[in-house]
Amino acid sequence: MSKIFISWELGANFGHLTRLMPIAEQLRHRHELFFAVRDTEVAAALLEPQGFPFTQAPFWHGRACLSAPPINYAEILIAEGYCQQDGLSGMLRSWLSLFDIFQPDVVVADYSPTALLSARIAKIPAVCIDNGFGLPPNIAPLPSIRCWEPITEQRLQHAEQTVLRSINSVCRAFGGLTLERLVDLFNTEGVVLTTFAELDHYGPRNKTEYVGPIFSNAGGQAVQWQDTHRRKILVYLRPSVPGIDNLLKALAELDAEVICVVPGLKRLNHAIANRLRVYVNPVQLDNIVLSADLVVSYAGSGMVCCALLAGVPLLLVPQNVEQYMFSCRVGELGAGLVMGTNRSEADFRTSLQQLLNEDRFRVAARAFASKHTGFHPDQAVSYAVRVIETVLSHHLVQ
Repeated sequence: MSKIFISWELGANFGHLTRLMPIAEQLRHRHELFFAVRDTEVAAALLEPQGFPFTQAPFWHGRACLSAPPINYAEILIAEGYCQQDGLSGMLRSWLSLFDIFQPDVVVADYSPTALLSARIAKIPAVCIDNGFGLPPNIAPLPSIRCWEPITEQRLQHAEQTVLRSINSVCRAFGGLTLERLVDLFNTEGVVLTTFAELDHYGPRNKTEYVGPIFSNAGGQAVQWQDTHRRKILVYLRPSVPGIDNLLKALAELDAEVICVVPGLKRLNHAIANRLRVYVNPVQLDNIVLSADLVVSYAGSGMVCCALLAGVPLLLVPQNVEQYMFSCRVGELGAGLVMGTNRSEADFRTSLQQLLNEDRFRVAARAFASKHTGFHPDQAVSYAVRVIETVLSHHLVQ
């Protein structure tokens, strides 16, 4: 039985594991699996009930001295300790120790740059699985993730060279091959890009196979629409979304049935609660998405893809740069609106009315759905499994 080591190193919330779990479910019948995860609380909720073993992924505990938010993937790595020699060496040693314990035949990496670097040093084949943001395009220097800001090529190049020097210094110390370009870190034995070209954070890539998203909205409490006459709005948010109180107030004013799912929400104004159907635990979303007139989301990739495949337009309220980049792709399709930093109740009210009253958004969403008719996430899962097992078979015969 082959051993597969699955890593999730960076990023937050449930999306990374909900992408990896369906793949792991298919692999577990033929292989031994072990997870190293960024968030053990999320893993306890998702992996433990299914009997998957896991441990904490190594990460840097310090704080990088960036004067501004990261401008590209290279500066994300700087923020994660890549320019602190002891920090990077410590993370690499920790990953290599995990590999020594588990003895994997392949490493499957979701947004796990240090796991990939460690696999490279240990000469373990690796497969990258990502929805776009954590797997940057094959160019140097790595592109800006803040397209709304005037980032110079010189600054991008400086960030790249700074990280490369640090990585290569540590690689030489560990006896590993150095990198010519930072993006070479992702030139692994297998790559699975789980999105659609139109929704790639960095825009469509040449000579790249997109397998489509992996998501599931079937878990949780079963709910149904109750009003057959009013318009139906499905809201899926997190309590941390900036402006959420103003958004809920604007939604409560609409003449519409609103199912509002906010896992972890602690407090809610009673007047708003009486106007909205609020759920603080996960609900089954598949059926209610199909009948919705509008979806409001913080731009989690699963919810967005589910809505677009159902031909439903979106109002997107991103919390971070990854979600904002993803939201911009939806905006470019014409299938939704993206809330910027202005998130007053009036701003939300205007955007909601625009999306509900202008047919162009639904037309664009339906055009996307028509283009991808017949797609199912199971197709992407099966593709990922084939890639992993192909890499395994090549490794085992060597």
